[in-house]
Amino acid sequence: MKIINTDIQARAVLQLVTATALVFAGLLIFSYRLFEPTQQLLYHSISSSFQLVMIGIGLSVLLHIYRREKPYSRWWASLFAAIAILGIVDGLAGSRFDNFSAQIPWFAYLAFLPVAVGLLMQFPRAGERRPWQNLTLKLGAGYGLGLAVVGSAFFIMHLFLKAPLLAKHPTGSLVVCVAALLSGVAFYAASYRGRRPLPRLSPTSATFTTLAILTVMVFGVGMFHTEMSDLKRDGERAIQQLRDSRTAMGESIIELFERLGERWENYPLDEHSELMEIDIDAYLRHVDYLDSLMLVSPNNRVVFERMKPSRSSYFEKVMSDPVIIRALDEAASQTQLMVPEFGANELTAKLIIRIPVNFRDPQTLGDSGLYSILAVLDVRAMLGTAMLNTYSSDIETYTLVTPGRWMDRAGFWVTQPTAEYLDNKALKLHESGLSMYYSKDVPTQAFLYRLDNLQETSNLQMLIIVGCIGLVLLVVLAVERNVSLEVQGRQLFYQAHHDGLTGLWNRDSIEEFIGTQFHDTQDVSVLFIDLDGFTLINDSLGLHVGDAILNQLAERLQAEQPRRSELARFASDEFILVLEGMTQFPERVKSLAQDIMSTVAQPYRVGEHKIYLTASIGVAHQTDDVRTPLELIQRADMAMHQAKKLGYNYFLEYDNSMARRLLSTTAMRSRLQEAIEHNQLELHYQPIVRSNDQQTVQVEALLRWPQTDGSFIAPAEFIPLAEMTGQIVPLSEWVFQRACEDAVNLQQRDPKLRVSVNISALHFNRANFVDFVLNTLNETGCRGGWIELEMTESILLEGSQNAIERLQTLRRHGISIALDDFGTGFSSLSYLKRLPVDVVKIDRSFIAGIRHHKSDRVLIEGVIRIAQSLDFAVLAEGIETPQQAEFVTDLGCNYMQGYFFGRPIPLENL
Repeated sequence: MKIINTDIQARAVLQLVTATALVFAGLLIFSYRLFEPTQQLLYHSISSSFQLVMIGIGLSVLLHIYRREKPYSRWWASLFAAIAILGIVDGLAGSRFDNFSAQIPWFAYLAFLPVAVGLLMQFPRAGERRPWQNLTLKLGAGYGLGLAVVGSAFFIMHLFLKAPLLAKHPTGSLVVCVAALLSGVAFYAASYRGRRPLPRLSPTSATFTTLAILTVMVFGVGMFHTEMSDLKRDGERAIQQLRDSRTAMGESIIELFERLGERWENYPLDEHSELMEIDIDAYLRHVDYLDSLMLVSPNNRVVFERMKPSRSSYFEKVMSDPVIIRALDEAASQTQLMVPEFGANELTAKLIIRIPVNFRDPQTLGDSGLYSILAVLDVRAMLGTAMLNTYSSDIETYTLVTPGRWMDRAGFWVTQPTAEYLDNKALKLHESGLSMYYSKDVPTQAFLYRLDNLQETSNLQMLIIVGCIGLVLLVVLAVERNVSLEVQGRQLFYQAHHDGLTGLWNRDSIEEFIGTQFHDTQDVSVLFIDLDGFTLINDSLGLHVGDAILNQLAERLQAEQPRRSELARFASDEFILVLEGMTQFPERVKSLAQDIMSTVAQPYRVGEHKIYLTASIGVAHQTDDVRTPLELIQRADMAMHQAKKLGYNYFLEYDNSMARRLLSTTAMRSRLQEAIEHNQLELHYQPIVRSNDQQTVQVEALLRWPQTDGSFIAPAEFIPLAEMTGQIVPLSEWVFQRACEDAVNLQQRDPKLRVSVNISALHFNRANFVDFVLNTLNETGCRGGWIELEMTESILLEGSQNAIERLQTLRRHGISIALDDFGTGFSSLSYLKRLPVDVVKIDRSFIAGIRHHKSDRVLIEGVIRIAQSLDFAVLAEGIETPQQAEFVTDLGCNYMQGYFFGRPIPLENL
């Protein structure tokens, strides 16, 4: 089951969202640059080189997400990282592909270089990486976090300083900050070095991220375009306003001086000079921007010059200025506005207006022809008056008055520092020709001179975009968390209803299904399938082999599974097949069971092993007396266990006798436990005689279970049950302790008698068996020489060396060892000769047939000779007639035991 890991899930989401934001931001800004119709610098906030860096890093990080599933993604990721490096190099070289300078500082490009280089390097999985590669990833993750912190710090600085720090354009500067933040976070996520890979995000998250980030970026570009278009229109309005004010002002000035010219032309001769002086005095006093007024004759001779008291003479400057000389030579009959060259050397620009004057009697002034009134105007003073009526704005307009000389709207020449500020800081909004009736297409530019307000607007817009990206991040995290919880829920549901190894239904699911069908269809049959001897395979070949076999078997059973049935793994090596509508067709069920046994019996190949198995199957059908679904399973289980008792690889259908036997066995188990705990068992003793004189030399302790009616339950009934339930160990301990106590009492009556006690194989194989025997001897005061332990050959075959060591330890304490049921086990001469045994007991099954079966007599003779050759004493069991006693005595048997010499009786009756 996948467990939700917040750290790696958050890394995966960060990687997806930040990389997607970088890619879409770069692509949309690049597309906007290509298709923006005006192609003005105002609309281009960052360089194409930086756009390339954003796109390359974003795509490289995105492809890192899929490099596990698609090998070619690794190479594409490296390719886009290399493209990002090319963008960085081009940016350091000045962005050769741009016709403008975004003024992104060199250190900003260098900050992205480790990110691009890190993405260019492709490292293997966690277990295959070398130490230096892990260190590189660790350093890369640290650098990514550092870059994100630096980008965030610069972004915050923009909020307080209200000025672009990393680019000329306020928005471009913020884009660099946010790109650093996104690239740093994306690089941190891509530099994950944990052993568990980053989880694959759901298609829902990927789709939502794509659409949401695309929407956010389109919205951001839309806000930027709207703001820049508004600024452009403000620039156009500023130029238009300049045009309107200059036109109105120019017309009023021209009209003012043309009226002067008209008056001079019409003054009477006798008062001409006097009236001219009056006009000149009035103009110099009342027209603030008029510095000098002079009259020039047709032959370019200055008739007179009048100036303000605070002004110096312009006579020489005017008459030596080439612009003025050309205008005077042309002797145009229309009013002219001229910008003299000498004004370029002064703080403010000068404007000269020429008014042609045709006097009635020019002879009075000395020359005949067209005279010119030249008025020297101070542009700053002239425009200053006009600016009083304009509103304050961040936009400044500049007019190209003479080649290479720009004049601001206040009439000052643009100085070198101001020109540098315009080139490096201010944003050009609009440029057009300023045309009036007295001037045509004068180049005029509008600049956003103060960027405070634009920076505040850009800050707000970028905060909205970053906030939207953060919101997308949170939503994707929530979506992924919900998806993970849903997946985990489905996995938990699947695991709750299916077996983890085979994928079949588990016990709870099949019981639930049986319960549903039990009440709905009331026609359910259950096949309980149990593998024979499967534990031995796990113990000998390993659990992995056993698991592989179970998987193969599950596939086989599914292939044989009939319609309207369900298959489940009920326990370790137990399977249940539930059939619907088959209770009336027992022959079909029988045939299916045989097919399943044939399927199970096919060989299993696991590695180099070829393994054969069989199965026992119990069948139970739903009948009227089946009260619960669980009872139906229990019946099939009982039938399966009964089939195993009949020899394995067998199937059996349930009948009511099985329940009765099981009920009886269960009741006996409980009663036996009570008998052990309440000391309700007894030991009876049967004499063992010496063959040559038939004297009793030993007694065997035999367990008896008396009943209230005076009868006894035979050991053959409850001893196998005790071995099956594990009660044999406490039962064996009780027998040995009671035998030791009786041996002590018996020694007081006849010191020559020993007590023989049967030991269970399960008890003998317990690790503390020897300690138990020796402790019991000490507690009861019994000596080892008074006790003989009887055990079968099966004890010796389970860990023979260990068994031999235990027997030797017991013999060193004087305890005699007898091998019971000799001849019925698996003995071989090479094995018997190593056993520390004192006596072998010939099984009663051989003794019973010595009179009628020659083979039994031959076997007994052979057994006795073998025992004598190994220095074992021989005891014959089951002697019931004088002839049997005589026969075994003649063969050299040392001891005899049987009903002929005495039945088992209580110690007090012995």
